[in-house]
Amino acid sequence: MAFVEHDLQQTYPPFVWAKDISVAVCDDELEVSGTRVVLEEEWLAAPDFLREYRRAVSRYGPQKRQGKNSPHIQFANAETDQELIKFIQRFGPIVVRTLRTEERPTPYVIDVPGVMHYEYSGDRTILVAHQDLAELRSERRAYRAALSLVSELQRGKYADTRKIAENVSEIIANISKWPEQWEREQQLLASGVGFASQPAWLFRQDNLEHLENYKYYVSREKTDDPITNALVMHPIAAGHYSICELVNAFSSLVYPWGQTPIEAPHWDLTCGVRPVLYYILRREYLLMARSIGICRNTDCRHLFEIERFGQEFCSEECSRLQRQRDYWKKRGKTLRKRRSKREANGRN
Repeated sequence: MAFVEHDLQQTYPPFVWAKDISVAVCDDELEVSGTRVVLEEEWLAAPDFLREYRRAVSRYGPQKRQGKNSPHIQFANAETDQELIKFIQRFGPIVVRTLRTEERPTPYVIDVPGVMHYEYSGDRTILVAHQDLAELRSERRAYRAALSLVSELQRGKYADTRKIAENVSEIIANISKWPEQWEREQQLLASGVGFASQPAWLFRQDNLEHLENYKYYVSREKTDDPITNALVMHPIAAGHYSICELVNAFSSLVYPWGQTPIEAPHWDLTCGVRPVLYYILRREYLLMARSIGICRNTDCRHLFEIERFGQEFCSEECSRLQRQRDYWKKRGKTLRKRRSKREANGRN
């Protein structure tokens, strides 16, 4: 908690793709457009990815069971295209396929009640990006698998190696296009659409090969030879290395902001908000204090931020439904035994 309290006092740059974001579905892709944010009051009013994460995990406030409110959890739990579109309409594209800028005359209002009200119209930069729907779905599946892997690794020596293997396989299956996406982003930035000259992340074919090696170790069955078992990587260790391979692709930076230096992603999110997602994954992994859970309700299984020791459900409703299901399962078993006994006595 001390870490979180200190972090809430820290000032961060705005992690905002744009304001007034709109999304249009065009066959197999989304056209995402929004006004580039340049003024401080716009930063404060627009949905800020990192700011909303910090608020969600602060554990402060009168409301309970807020563990699904953090944007990274919302993204991981977005199982339908409609949920993904709603997410992008709030925060912007995850990774863009194409991007262009347009200058459009836009009305603007500065309104400070009792102090100032000013309206004007001027040219504003509009970002127009295309997000491939297939890539978006893959990004969601990979990120959910990564958070699920962190959740399992939190169990330490009691981690289920079968679940670790499933998550590592899911990650590999859905990030195979990352090297191509890096090349694409490099070309976009070289055209001058963003502020950075190079992508703030790096993932190449050899990184995929590293993950394939870890997949071998997490899936490997133990032998009867203790020497062989001692010399090869343990599945749990391979799971840890798999997470490290992901978060190290999106290295954070240290730079001055406000009164103190900070460690954060690069503030230029022109090519998508994915770097913030993996910065948050890095933080969740480093905390490793039972911070991520998977709802025990078999009809839910959503990810959530654990708010108290021993929490197994993402909501009161899920807790109630699963308790009822468990009760009737146990009660039904008892009733079936009684009925079978009566039928047997009747035959005798």
